[in-house]
Amino acid sequence: MEKKLDKKGKLLLSVFKFGKKHVNKAGIYHKVCFAFYKIMNFVIGIIIFGSELQPSQTISGNIFLYHPYGIIINSASQISDGCVIRQQVTIGNKGIGNNDCPIIKENVEIGAGAKIIGAITIGKNSKIGANAVVTKSFPENSILVGVPAKNIAK
Repeated sequence: MEKKLDKKGKLLLSVFKFGKKHVNKAGIYHKVCFAFYKIMNFVIGIIIFGSELQPSQTISGNIFLYHPYGIIINSASQISDGCVIRQQVTIGNKGIGNNDCPIIKENVEIGAGAKIIGAITIGKNSKIGANAVVTKSFPENSILVGVPAKNIAK
């Protein structure tokens, strides 16, 4: 499958990349740009798409967002290049005061509505099915489905 972004995914990812470029940088230029990013993120990310994708150096700018509605990604998560994230996906920690977030390796495809929670690692080239709830680590080339997620790859 050739990975291409739809227009909505491109828009949300552009806002994310703009914020990532200016987050935690010194200088008035970066401060003004980051303030502009916060306005764009609020209007485009939160109001229009209902998504929270905060700028982070641990989240690759080379990810793919399909139908980017309701996507919630904790900024402490680590997401590598080539990952596909579909609508209603949550990637984050297990609660307030807990910064243990997932590490998602290269080329992982995440189905609609999937939840990836806690200090876990998803190996490269894995696929996570729609509405799967992943709370433990899995090796590369896994196919994860169900609640809780199980690896059905042979």
